[in-house]
Amino acid sequence: MDWKYKHFYQERIFPASRDVVTAAARTFMAESLGWKISDTANGFTAQGYSFSHRAIATLQFQSVAEGTKATVELRVERAGWRGYMLFDVGGYYNIQTRKWLDGIQWSLHQKLSGTSDEATNPLVLAENKPLALIFHGCLLFIVVMFGLYSLVTFVSAVVGVITGNLHLWGRGGSLVVHGILARIVSALILLFAVFIAWRIKYSNPRRGVGGSGITLTCPLASADQALRRSAYQTQLIVTSTGAAS
Repeated sequence: MDWKYKHFYQERIFPASRDVVTAAARTFMAESLGWKISDTANGFTAQGYSFSHRAIATLQFQSVAEGTKATVELRVERAGWRGYMLFDVGGYYNIQTRKWLDGIQWSLHQKLSGTSDEATNPLVLAENKPLALIFHGCLLFIVVMFGLYSLVTFVSAVVGVITGNLHLWGRGGSLVVHGILARIVSALILLFAVFIAWRIKYSNPRRGVGGSGITLTCPLASADQALRRSAYQTQLIVTSTGAAS
């Protein structure tokens, strides 16, 4: 199991030449998503952020009898500023990858027809669908509930290590463990929590929102950087003054 990345894969055949499909895909990924594009031998890679997780999409294009087969391999970093992704809740990233292929089809149609209608962009249409709003609301509810459950489990593990009485809650009711076994299980839970926190802390420090490539900057980090620059400039002035005297 890859503990750093979660992998997703999809492919689709487009009825157009390889060069045209590649250009349409590059336009969509760069302009609609705002991701950074890097060319490769068989296509290109796109890097950006999706649902607060850094992601790398590798797109490859192959000429076939029906046109051009486009394959998308998406690698999403499990550690993000919202938490650690053990699994794809609600199939979010599979849905996003399918929307990208729809977007490539839309961009291809725009190029071949010579039109430019952003209202028909699959990403714009998806944002305006009531089902999409309901899905995102349910997804947020699941994330919040999972966070609360994780917090309760963490507190129970701390109590279990101290007292030797571990209470675990689940759908089938609560499970109570006593004695040395309770302390061992509690310690394992705490070690797993520390591992998750370590993965989040030492992941890429850039934090983006959605697929737009927007980066959130921590005010304390900015203040710290400003203080460092100020101290460095003061040191330069003192050094220059000493050299002049």
